[in-house]
Amino acid sequence: MSNNQNLSQIQNQIKITSPTLHFYHYVLRNGLNEPAEKLEERRDFFSKNLHEIASHLTSKSGKKAADFVRLTPLEKDLLLSGSLLDLTQVPDECKKSNSDRLYLETGTRHSRLAVRRLNDTYLLRFTSYIPSAEGQRSLKTFAELSEHISNLPIELGQTAILAGIIPEIDYQKADITKIAAECLTNYFGLEIKPEQVIENEFLGSPFCVYWQPVTVKNFAQVSLTSIHLAAVFLYKDPETEKKANTFYNILQDMLLSYHKINFFRSQSLVLKEILSQQYEKIENSAKDYAQKTWNKESLKALPQESLEYYKGLSWFSDQQKTIAVNLHNYRECLKQIEQYSQQPMPQFFRDFQSEAEYYMQQIETTIGFLSPGLQLYDKLMLSVQTQVSIDDEKLQTQQSVQQQKLGQLLTGSCAAIAIGQILNPAITATVSQNYIDKDQPQQISVSSLWVGAILTIILSVLSGWLVSRLVYRWFTNQEF
Repeated sequence: MSNNQNLSQIQNQIKITSPTLHFYHYVLRNGLNEPAEKLEERRDFFSKNLHEIASHLTSKSGKKAADFVRLTPLEKDLLLSGSLLDLTQVPDECKKSNSDRLYLETGTRHSRLAVRRLNDTYLLRFTSYIPSAEGQRSLKTFAELSEHISNLPIELGQTAILAGIIPEIDYQKADITKIAAECLTNYFGLEIKPEQVIENEFLGSPFCVYWQPVTVKNFAQVSLTSIHLAAVFLYKDPETEKKANTFYNILQDMLLSYHKINFFRSQSLVLKEILSQQYEKIENSAKDYAQKTWNKESLKALPQESLEYYKGLSWFSDQQKTIAVNLHNYRECLKQIEQYSQQPMPQFFRDFQSEAEYYMQQIETTIGFLSPGLQLYDKLMLSVQTQVSIDDEKLQTQQSVQQQKLGQLLTGSCAAIAIGQILNPAITATVSQNYIDKDQPQQISVSSLWVGAILTIILSVLSGWLVSRLVYRWFTNQEF
């Protein structure tokens, strides 16, 4: 017999009393190290999901919930915890004294809606059920209860618990995982196979879990992994249902910690990848130091890279602390439920505690591995700074020598010109009178001028060279 035929038989044979959907939708109010302007984006995301649920609900008298379900103004969203519903336009029939929940009725469905802020998180808590007075219902009822809910977009996380009373004798008609798979198939609107369901137990009744990672884009446009968690709680009798209802308030806090641990672990994995690439880059730069050409531009870039690495490592440490805090809260909630119920929680949740502890060890190990990168940046910056200083000194020395040589050349040239101006008349006259024009003492010939000019040039150059050498030696404190 095919799997579809088995599920069809289960759907026809198994009936459920008081079918109930407990729905918890979590959105971060502000993420770790995010700028304040992201608050409005997150709140808008949360508000749209609230409106999607409200648009399919009505009050007892038929008024549309979408017309009066509103969040309080953003400027009033100041408290660390408390209700975020604006009750000013809510009909009295939907309110009760000393309660922050809205009470709605749509046909045979009764619904409870609460919107709260839990420190840095928004919580949308929705409960929808068909009273036991309506008699036994088909498992298809969960499709009705989950209308427009199972496909709500996820950010931090969602949990849906499908619950109802099925007498223990009915479990013998089909495997528990097949019953749970049928409930989940109706909830999601797509086939969930029995082998995808994890069978657990709580309060002596089946508690089956189905979870799937969901890739989401957070508000920094980074792909992260969130969790869509669903469970099927099959009460064996009405007393078990009453007892279970006393734990749902604690469960909402435990599930918040569960989703936060998963979400921030996903962030830490993204950041770990970024930091690992930066660490590898700085490590390679340190190894290849001698083969690379370093200059002032390289020196300017290193402090910025070091700062980015330090910020990333600091955020990584913040994520570790966030996971640690939520793991502590998770343990406390788990302990409270087990103390009150005198029974262990479903194995799925106890196993997750061990997984979260392992996450912590992984992050601590990674921080220990990546921390030396800060010292590497410091050492490399010092080495590059030293190298650049040495190169600058060499350059300055070369420039100084060049300037001194240029000064020597200018000094010699000026001296040669000055001496030439002084010697030329005397040399020309001496040559003319004593050698070339001695027969005509009152007249200087062209030949005398040329010979005088040549001798003047020779003597000027020699004199200029001698003067420049003397000046150069004097300025550089060198001896001949």
